[in-house]
Amino acid sequence: MYVRVAVNVPTDKIFSYAVPKALEKKAMIGKRVSAHFGRRAVTGYIVEILHTADVDNIKEISEILDPEPLFGEEDLLFYRWISRYYLYPLGKTLFEVLPGGSDFSQISPKKERIVSLDAEYLSRGISPVKETSLAVPMPVTRCGGKSNAALPGLQDIRLTDRQEQMVNFLLKSGDTFISGLRGEFKNAAYLVRCLQEKGVLRIEEREVYRSSRAQPAIDEIDAPILLNGDQEVAVGRILQGLASKRFSPYLLHGVTGSGKTEVYFKAMEKTGEQGGGVIFLVPEISLTPQIISRIRARFRDQEIALIHSGVSRSIRYDQWRRIQKGEVKIAIGARSALFVPMRDLRLVIVDEEHDSSYKQDERLRYNARDMAIVKAKLSNATVILGSATPAVQTYFNARNKKYHYLSLPRRVEYRELPVVEIVDMRNERDKNFEAPILSQAMNQAICQTLAEKNQTLLFLNRRGFNTVVLCPDCGYVFKCLNCERSLTYHAASGMLKCHYCDFAIRAFPPCPGCGGSHIRSYGVGTEKLEEEANRIFPQAKIGRMDSDTTTRRGDAEKILKALARQEIDILIGTQMITKGHDYPGITLVGVVSADISLNVPDFRAGERTFQILTQVAGRGGRGAMPGNVIVQTFNPGHYAVKMAQSHDYHAFYAEEIKLRRSLLYPPYARLVNLHISSTRKDQGASGIDRIGKLVRNLSGSNNMGKKVEVLGPAASPVAKIKGRYRWQVLLKGKDINAQCAIVDVIRKEAVKIGLEVRVDVDPMDFM
Repeated sequence: MYVRVAVNVPTDKIFSYAVPKALEKKAMIGKRVSAHFGRRAVTGYIVEILHTADVDNIKEISEILDPEPLFGEEDLLFYRWISRYYLYPLGKTLFEVLPGGSDFSQISPKKERIVSLDAEYLSRGISPVKETSLAVPMPVTRCGGKSNAALPGLQDIRLTDRQEQMVNFLLKSGDTFISGLRGEFKNAAYLVRCLQEKGVLRIEEREVYRSSRAQPAIDEIDAPILLNGDQEVAVGRILQGLASKRFSPYLLHGVTGSGKTEVYFKAMEKTGEQGGGVIFLVPEISLTPQIISRIRARFRDQEIALIHSGVSRSIRYDQWRRIQKGEVKIAIGARSALFVPMRDLRLVIVDEEHDSSYKQDERLRYNARDMAIVKAKLSNATVILGSATPAVQTYFNARNKKYHYLSLPRRVEYRELPVVEIVDMRNERDKNFEAPILSQAMNQAICQTLAEKNQTLLFLNRRGFNTVVLCPDCGYVFKCLNCERSLTYHAASGMLKCHYCDFAIRAFPPCPGCGGSHIRSYGVGTEKLEEEANRIFPQAKIGRMDSDTTTRRGDAEKILKALARQEIDILIGTQMITKGHDYPGITLVGVVSADISLNVPDFRAGERTFQILTQVAGRGGRGAMPGNVIVQTFNPGHYAVKMAQSHDYHAFYAEEIKLRRSLLYPPYARLVNLHISSTRKDQGASGIDRIGKLVRNLSGSNNMGKKVEVLGPAASPVAKIKGRYRWQVLLKGKDINAQCAIVDVIRKEAVKIGLEVRVDVDPMDFM
């Protein structure tokens, strides 16, 4: 027997190996193997079984590492699709999408030693040292099938008091892991050994599944609610798709607070009744505690797997294997949960489908939202894309009948959408004629909210204290040594930090330019906003939620739990506070600067601004009290700001799609961005010149220029990150094959001149 093995190396080749006779029965597609690759041992995945060798001098695999496959042939079909679409080798793709990646080779099924009362001993009975017989025990049921064993009181085995106590414990509790006995008895291992020698106990190893710690309960018990008319229509259409057992894609477009989650739950209930599997995706880990608590409350009798990077590798491995066996039918998590080998997959849910967090921004740069569509299609399953602000491309597909369109235009219980007030910061000046952090309108609204014992969210999508640090004497700007980006001042730690590579220095050093010590910092981040809020509202309980305050596992859950208990009056945060959270005590939402996302050099800047403003506004007024939103901006006339104020997605889409059509950007074209980099600036510059000439020649030959528009090469907006100098080539067009051909040519040329090329298909970030 021979197998083809995908290995984590930068090549599209799959490698053939022979299987030793002793391992032939274990060899199956989807299992990991250990094998020699050149001079080193590697871990790979079996992707094909062969009966004859297709190469000469074939090597043998050394070991098969898994008792059962981690994926089947249907799953492999999906993984191959990802590899081809994102122009990423299959071996490297598998090591990205499977649990734990290449660092997973040492994980194996966990086994624990378990003790059982010996069957022969149970049939004979016992008598302790005290010459008193044990009481006839309650029936004992053992995994081996032995049951209802009674003790007739024979006196041929003598036990000490402590041994008798352990026997009584086991008679009542049944088979027990030795690790569990240690909490009940001192010197448990010694007692077990003595009882084993007397023939009383039997010890064996059994596999156990590792599980994650219990998620903190953030919500109350989630009971089914009475659907309104819009929800009933949406559920009815989705149930039709489920019943058809054909690929059925739906866009569930519902305003914030319209009850999209209840629609998801109704679809999940029906899927469970049919015995089907469900994958539920959320864009970020911070959203999982709230949704997992609601799902566990609603689906109490079902096993649920939690899949995301915050779960340990060993636990993810065990959950993955249970899903593969069909023991778990609901998987919840961030983008990596999409890849689980769910048996009989019938429903995929992508909540907040518009969110850019679904796009992996390094190595395999896949978009989980797009791949959810592919996975559902390959599985003949139903997929629901839910959002209050659908991605332009998603809504475009719905309008063109690629997806079924479902609308929830009203909030549950017909609650009003929050009133949005736009504050023109050009008219706001303090005593120094500078724009304040918080406008007068914002200050007054926060004061009123505090007086009413309600809660406020303040959103600023920039962390840190000050965002620019410079010397006013010579103008020197403190930048990262590895990246051409300004360092951000973090007052809490007293450090200047780079948000790209985590380089940090103590604040404030002497100026490298002139040696001066009059260092100043400017700009506003969440840390400075927190200080300002504490100064203005000293009586308020203020919290902050950003990547600096949520570095440890469980930090985000603690903050959200405190918010739910109304232990926080004002929560300040970055984009992570805008997504999916549902807290009825929040009646005021403040956007400190709407211009941050507008000023990004990206054709999606308007779309992202509209989405952020609408989403963060939607966190307010979700309870009985109406909500108010204040948006501070220097661009009050921008269409994204104006349409967010009126909650008018359709008007925003009409304006945005005209721009996309005129500039030939998605959804009217496909983009492929090539990131080209070098550790040496001169080598990179000369190599880029060669690549530039190459692509210009390609564009002028074989009508390639008509099929693909090539923009660049040009320096990246962030020209240096982590010590690498960076350039970009953007390919724009509709002909996928032509784009792939150009990518292949550029890659080969880059290898010759020592440049690194990373391919980003359907890019979301151009920095």
